[in-house]
Amino acid sequence: MKQVTTFLLLLSIVGSATCTAQNSFGDIENRSSLFGPVFSQKGQPLKMRDLKRVTQDNPEAYRFMEQASTNNDFSNIFGFIGGALVGWPLGTAIGGGDPNWTLAAAGAGLIAISIPFAVGYKRNAIEGARIYNENRGLPESSAVQLSIRAGANGLGLALNF
Repeated sequence: MKQVTTFLLLLSIVGSATCTAQNSFGDIENRSSLFGPVFSQKGQPLKMRDLKRVTQDNPEAYRFMEQASTNNDFSNIFGFIGGALVGWPLGTAIGGGDPNWTLAAAGAGLIAISIPFAVGYKRNAIEGARIYNENRGLPESSAVQLSIRAGANGLGLALNF
């Protein structure tokens, strides 16, 4: 009886592992918001690192996500620094001090530099998601089959990759 219980426990563990291995992630959905595209999969929001993880099995989609990630990083860096340079003189002006408007102009220039990077991020991320969704099938090499086989020594599990 102990062997049957152990066998059934092993069968359920291996069976559940192969079931999750064969489930595809699902389509990457995107919608536009005020701050750019928002990506989700099965209702769960995806960050840039999640998009790269999901698309890593598709080299073409992954290449677009890598480029989108680079564009997003540069856009965030220039936008953050530019926002700080604009915000400092504005805060000084609101506080009643003498603001340095040259600093604000430099910040506005950095914000302007960040815009093409943000557009590149949006374009590459949407294209990467589109390519991933079109080619979402499992590769044949990742197909896993679990079967129960009878042999000379009794019943056993066969896991074929």
